[in-house]
Amino acid sequence: MALRAEDLAIRRAFGRLTVIGAALALGACSLLHRGAPANAGASAQPSAQASSQAEGSPAEGAPAEGSPDEANPPPPGATVDLTYGHPGDYLASLSVTKFNGAEMVESHNVDAQHAASIIRFDGGVTVWEIKAGNRMFSKLPVLGLGQKFAIKSVTYGKLPGHFQQVTPDSGSPEPLETGHYYIFTAQRASGILSYEAVRVAPDGSLDGYDAQPRAGTSYILCCNVSPDFVQPPAPLVPDGAGP
Repeated sequence: MALRAEDLAIRRAFGRLTVIGAALALGACSLLHRGAPANAGASAQPSAQASSQAEGSPAEGAPAEGSPDEANPPPPGATVDLTYGHPGDYLASLSVTKFNGAEMVESHNVDAQHAASIIRFDGGVTVWEIKAGNRMFSKLPVLGLGQKFAIKSVTYGKLPGHFQQVTPDSGSPEPLETGHYYIFTAQRASGILSYEAVRVAPDGSLDGYDAQPRAGTSYILCCNVSPDFVQPPAPLVPDGAGP
């Protein structure tokens, strides 16, 4: 599974390491592509048209300094790229769980250049979940019968064709929120699971790592987790408390 957000290089080495486990070894993996804030699913195409305006004059349609577009940037977007390790395999379900904070439990070297970290996340609320929508798969997905569900990518908040949304009951999910963490979980019909742990930075960029669940809300992340990835949850402010 791979998660994509425009314009930042992917910081991962774990797809070729054995620590995370069989899902990646079998080739049913995901990558989290992350980057600057962008509307989910929107593709930014650079304009090839040369400006005909005089130097220093504002481009037509460009937002002025201090405009609402600058003050309220679009929410960050994320797209999950999917691969399959078995012929006839397909995506049975995908869920996104939101966490408020994170705590470093321990870190250890995988080799001379890579370190894996166990992170305990605080909270845990499913904000989006989809599943293969054909009734014949409602109880037990069957390999070889779901070619139309073998999609190669999913954009957060955009329901792919032939899929059903489980959470929320109706409407779009909440946008990804800065300062929070998300676990993207993809389950294939073969039973193979892949996980991605993501932090939405204050500027809306995404920092993501391959993950495998441990006890409770702990996950092992690999590799070389950024020092600023782990942040405690924001303190609760009592209702009616003034500045």
